[in-house]
Amino acid sequence: MNWTKRDMLMQRLPAAADILAIVPMNGADGGRTTVIHTAEGDRLTLSAATEYVLSCLAGREDKELRLIRRNAARQLARRRNIILPILHGCVLAPIMVDPKRRSGRLGYINIARRPLIGHGKDGTDVALHSGTVIHCLWQPTTVKKLVQEAKAVHYKLLLDVRRQLEHAAEFG
Repeated sequence: MNWTKRDMLMQRLPAAADILAIVPMNGADGGRTTVIHTAEGDRLTLSAATEYVLSCLAGREDKELRLIRRNAARQLARRRNIILPILHGCVLAPIMVDPKRRSGRLGYINIARRPLIGHGKDGTDVALHSGTVIHCLWQPTTVKKLVQEAKAVHYKLLLDVRRQLEHAAEFG
């Protein structure tokens, strides 16, 4: 069986609900690297751009990233810094982690896992449940606003799942 890079990457990705954060990093050879922080406290380093990793994550849930992004942008009435509702257990809010790179400067934190947000030096520190702290370059008010919007999207997803379960129980 011929495995493509996408297939191998999709096999390595943790379950969407187990992801705490997705952060772009500079690779050792100057390439693009993405680090995924998981609920168990592990750090999975992938040699792929963050957008590609997000696309694979959405593809594993039988969704397309561009459609997720378009629907969320329409729902939130914005063009930039869009919250990505991948699954009811994985709602990703953007955070700026690297201002120098034109592409791949946004990382994402999973709001479904309720990270802690606090003031940091020249920005915001986001503490994950695993104990990892990610430094964001945006001010705490911006990050808190995005987290509140993401919580609203997460709540809506949970209501949709609940409605689907009630509908299935009614006919099951």
